[in-house]
Amino acid sequence: MAAEDIVTTAHPAQARDLTYGVFASDGCEITPLDEFSAQVERGSVALTAMFGAFVGKSRQHLKYTVRVFAAPEGGSVVRLERANSGAMAGAIGVARARTVFTEWHGRVAAALPR
Repeated sequence: MAAEDIVTTAHPAQARDLTYGVFASDGCEITPLDEFSAQVERGSVALTAMFGAFVGKSRQHLKYTVRVFAAPEGGSVVRLERANSGAMAGAIGVARARTVFTEWHGRVAAALPR
């Protein structure tokens, strides 16, 4: 799956909290995996399976993994990874999943200090 790193001057705990805040503000469910990583999900698996692309952008099931690492030179790295491709919603769902990933990447990058 696709993964993108965002380098920030923020301490790992601050970077984690800011990143989770971006996803939470969009109604995502955040399930911590450990202190500095989590699964982030939005939408409905059942609705996406039944209606595919017709479920719409806000209800299509999307799943991401967020990991925060301390950077050797100070600050931290936030890694956003797509955990599903959106294929359950067909070709439109795949394209939509890419678009949403790009949007969230931009929002997280804007929320983090450089």
